[in-house]
Amino acid sequence: MVEIEMMPEPNGTWIMVCPCGQAERRGLGLRAWRKFKPTILPNHRYRVCCTACGRCMEHRLIYGITRSTK
Repeated sequence: MVEIEMMPEPNGTWIMVCPCGQAERRGLGLRAWRKFKPTILPNHRYRVCCTACGRCMEHRLIYGITRSTK
């Protein structure tokens, strides 16, 4: 794994995993991540950064393109 991965689980929760080993499951009803920092960007994009290693992933909602920035 080279990118930060964000995956939905069947029960409606989400799990985010970074290549450095940082992982977090966001439960139902929780609106914030504790171990990852999401930021809304212009032009329908957002960035997610791992607070442990600083790796960031940008995602463009329109095109579905992801790429690491570290």
